[in-house]
Amino acid sequence: MKELKIGYLALSKLSWRTPKIDALMTDTVRYLEKIPGCKLIHPDALVTSETEAEAGCARLNEKGIDLLVMHFVTFPAGALIPCIANRIQAPVVLLANPEKPGPGKMWEQNSFCGANLGAFVMRRLEKQYGFVKVLPAETPEALAPFIAAARCIRALRDCRIGLAGGRVPGFYTSNFDEMKTRSKFGAAVEVADLLEVVETAKTLSAEQLAEGRTVVKKSASGVCGVPDAELELAAKMFASFKAMAAKYRLTALAIRCWPEFSDFFGIAPCAVIGMLNDNGIPASCEGDVPGALTMTILRELAGGGLPLFVDLISYDEKENTGVVWHCGAAPVSLCRKFEETQYRLHFRVDGGDRKGVTNDFSLKTGRVTLAKLDQDVDGHFRMLIAPGTAIDTEPFIRGNPLTIRFDRSVGKLIDTIMRKGFEHHYTVIHADVTAELLQFCAWMNIEPVMPE
Repeated sequence: MKELKIGYLALSKLSWRTPKIDALMTDTVRYLEKIPGCKLIHPDALVTSETEAEAGCARLNEKGIDLLVMHFVTFPAGALIPCIANRIQAPVVLLANPEKPGPGKMWEQNSFCGANLGAFVMRRLEKQYGFVKVLPAETPEALAPFIAAARCIRALRDCRIGLAGGRVPGFYTSNFDEMKTRSKFGAAVEVADLLEVVETAKTLSAEQLAEGRTVVKKSASGVCGVPDAELELAAKMFASFKAMAAKYRLTALAIRCWPEFSDFFGIAPCAVIGMLNDNGIPASCEGDVPGALTMTILRELAGGGLPLFVDLISYDEKENTGVVWHCGAAPVSLCRKFEETQYRLHFRVDGGDRKGVTNDFSLKTGRVTLAKLDQDVDGHFRMLIAPGTAIDTEPFIRGNPLTIRFDRSVGKLIDTIMRKGFEHHYTVIHADVTAELLQFCAWMNIEPVMPE
């Protein structure tokens, strides 16, 4: 994982400087330098003048920081805040410290009050910022959601989604505004024809085929009715998509998985989609680019977790649960029990049970977050967010079911989805990234939608 560059500026007034104030900066730097996957860039002294602020910003900009921690060690000279805000383009976290009166009942820092001034200035300058008030030792943990959001924002600038074949017929939910998506997130979309998948499969090297066969072999414990020839097609399809991902420098895929794919290739891509996800390429079904983008966002916010593309197919208000599912395209790493995983013929394609390949199994338990990025009727971006706990789910239907007990009312979740007209595709990740998602939305000016 590419290291995140964190800039740090400790603000004060020269007349307030004492050994205690210097120690607060030193201690904070010491803890910030311990944050895994991050590199700290900072001046070696407090910033007490505009000249020092300008020099500090120049250094941070030269290094290309991804996040700025603006530490109000004391109440600063007010002019420092706009001086810094207008020179730094990265998101900013305003850091204040809890404090108690010092000797002689002196209020030595006035730290929160300084951060309050900072929030006023940042808001008026229309700059993205956040706020925490913690002791130096607590700073790394308090910054975690901000670091995750900053890391995600940076990663999306390099995001390249391959749209293989376009969206499927009638799935208007997979439509998207390509240029608004590019402008907003930096994510590029590379369009490829499904025939390229077929043609690429014909030119694979022995090494590429061997890798595909290995992935197919280890991705399920059993086979039910799927001919060896179709498992070989699955190996070729996986290797073909991986080769195309390398060719176009793709970080994610949105695949038109029906109606013609199985005719072109001989099998449906469901199980292969799960294999791609398991091997570091988030892949959505039915040509859903916003779905692939949501998968990428959740993966980044969870620090490399494995996202799942699903439908929400049923709910139970009495139990406060909902069942998410897809037709055998889940990554096997998320299975409940590996011995339950089984390659099968697709239960819909060509009338059902005639062509493969799906990978059927229930999904594992644990904390989860359901989310979906979309654009509302006026074009603004919004994010549905619904955390919960995945509970043990028997394989009661074909495909990949998972029952989630939501933290908030499932009835209100359904009402929100239906009343606000959200898409019928969702993404689930096995992590609670609610705080990270909310911070990401705040900095990206995306409307967060969380049912009460």
